[in-house]
Amino acid sequence: MILHAPSAYQKSFYQRPVEKDLQGLDGFAKKLAGIWRRRPMVRKPWQQRVEEALAIWKDLESLGEGALNERIEECRMRFDHHESLPSAEALAVVCEVASRTIRLKPYPVQMLAVLALWGGYMAEIDTGEGKTLSIALVAVFAAWSGEPCHIVTANDYLAARDAKTMHRFLARLGVTVGVVVGETEEVERRRAYYRMVTYTTAKEVAADYLRDRLRLQEWDRSGRRQFFRKVARTPDGRVELVQQGLFRAFIDEADNCLIDEAVTPLLISQPQREEHLEEACQAAWFIAERLGEGRDYVIRPVERMIDVTAAGRTAAEKLGGFPESALWRCPRRRLQMILLALEAKEFFERGVHYILENEKVVIVDEGTGRPMPNRSWKLGLHQMVEAKERVELTAPSQTIAQISFQAFFKKYKIMAGATGTAREIADEVWSIYSVPSVRIPRNRPNRRKYQGIIYCTNQEERDERILSEIEGMVGKGQPVLVGTRSVSSSEELGRRLSFRGIDCEILNATRLAHEAAIIAKAGGAKKVTIATNMAGRGTDIELGYGVAEAGGLHVVATEPHESRRVDRQLFGRSGRQGDPGSVVCFYRLDDELFCRNLPSALIRILCRMKRVPGAHIVMRCAQCLAQRRAESLARKRRALVSKNDASLKRSLGFAEER
Repeated sequence: MILHAPSAYQKSFYQRPVEKDLQGLDGFAKKLAGIWRRRPMVRKPWQQRVEEALAIWKDLESLGEGALNERIEECRMRFDHHESLPSAEALAVVCEVASRTIRLKPYPVQMLAVLALWGGYMAEIDTGEGKTLSIALVAVFAAWSGEPCHIVTANDYLAARDAKTMHRFLARLGVTVGVVVGETEEVERRRAYYRMVTYTTAKEVAADYLRDRLRLQEWDRSGRRQFFRKVARTPDGRVELVQQGLFRAFIDEADNCLIDEAVTPLLISQPQREEHLEEACQAAWFIAERLGEGRDYVIRPVERMIDVTAAGRTAAEKLGGFPESALWRCPRRRLQMILLALEAKEFFERGVHYILENEKVVIVDEGTGRPMPNRSWKLGLHQMVEAKERVELTAPSQTIAQISFQAFFKKYKIMAGATGTAREIADEVWSIYSVPSVRIPRNRPNRRKYQGIIYCTNQEERDERILSEIEGMVGKGQPVLVGTRSVSSSEELGRRLSFRGIDCEILNATRLAHEAAIIAKAGGAKKVTIATNMAGRGTDIELGYGVAEAGGLHVVATEPHESRRVDRQLFGRSGRQGDPGSVVCFYRLDDELFCRNLPSALIRILCRMKRVPGAHIVMRCAQCLAQRRAESLARKRRALVSKNDASLKRSLGFAEER
């Protein structure tokens, strides 16, 4: 391991120096070390410590409040963060406090998860098994060690909710709590980060990190950045930082923060005046609307690229009536604008990749179905989509600071996390973050029934079978959760259900105001909820009266995701905590996953052999092949983001890079 000299920022407060990527034999040795760290036997000492804590916990249950407070103080004073595991007494004490203050009695498997998190592992904990409580328990030990602790969640709602839920529990143990969300003002942010435990999101904590670095003048290429430096200084010239440092991070829904969000780097930008951009975008879109696929341009769907043919260039020039600006007169720049317009036309669909909200284009996170109002596509693409939708064009942004989530989270001294789906990403998380993974057993056996995959030839067949499935389940009294890939498909399914007299709740990027409330009620008898991907993630679905006897929550998947992990997350909403439940999938052979990742000839063969005996096995293998290819491409995109981040740091001359 090669560590570079600490920067001024690192000297100001803790940040782990940069670790050089290992190649060749060193990289192979690291891979073997990861396999060894993930071995099942690693749980043995944790299990022994849990059994010791359970024995002590029985005695604590009979203590009065005063005596328990004395035990809390003793454990806090004696706590030694150098020990590989917290003491059995300390573990028992925090569990008893949780049971008394917030009426949540930790299960032995949650105690096991606490020890895994303390050891720096990414714990795979099934949906509904108590990730949030496990993280709160381990945060107590981090606070007792004297080092600030960040608990990173998937969105602002979960951060605020968890901080409020756990406040009484943490306060009883002498731990102060802060929360940082998008609406938090700077003064409150500073106060929140100076609490022992801070609940926040990946976007907010990384953005505050970048702003602190700007305050310390660790970027010095642009005079426009003087604004940040002036704001950061007190009247006596001292720099006020928002964060204390990057000591410990416990990440809830770790796969979302470490993998899904890693595709897009975090940028701090400011509006940039770009003359003639609007008229150039309008001209490029005018051309794109009139060019035809196959004749004027060729689409490469796997690479998501478009090539303009000679005939297309000639057709574009013949249209005429274009602006006289220098931006448009340059042939190379003009072609780039036309290609951007064609990308907006072919690759960006309203209701899938973005929505219109108050006459503005708002990007939708394809992994969660949530809108991201503060994000924009760069290099003019966002303005081109606005031209496509005929709304007012926003000013383009100039990036003044940038970091990938991979680079950011690697700076923490200790990082751990919990997710329901770690198996598929274990190798990547170890390779990038040096964080091993471990499987935590369920508290109760899994009673969810997997009813398999039904492959349909076309959309009409699939939709009819889905509607019949929902009608049948509602007739039995079971609640149904339907997972879709896009806003438009969720709206269309809801409309067709209403025609059949079935009421449903639709949860997508246009209806997130009451997301948690909708999901929390999804377990009621005969309740039908349609959700895009993992909308409502982080909220448990509890079964209503009589639902368990009817068969539990029934999950219907309508389209395979590019990641097997996201499919498993959807399936995991059913059968939580040993509840009964069932899952069925209705996929089309012309779904986007198959079309983008399988040869068209193979898809035609699969359609023809649909009713041949044994065809289902072949189709399942084809689906696995398509998902593995999609996951491989996604890994390459994440690696490219990380590589570009490293290149950017070298070009900006960060202190820790030479």
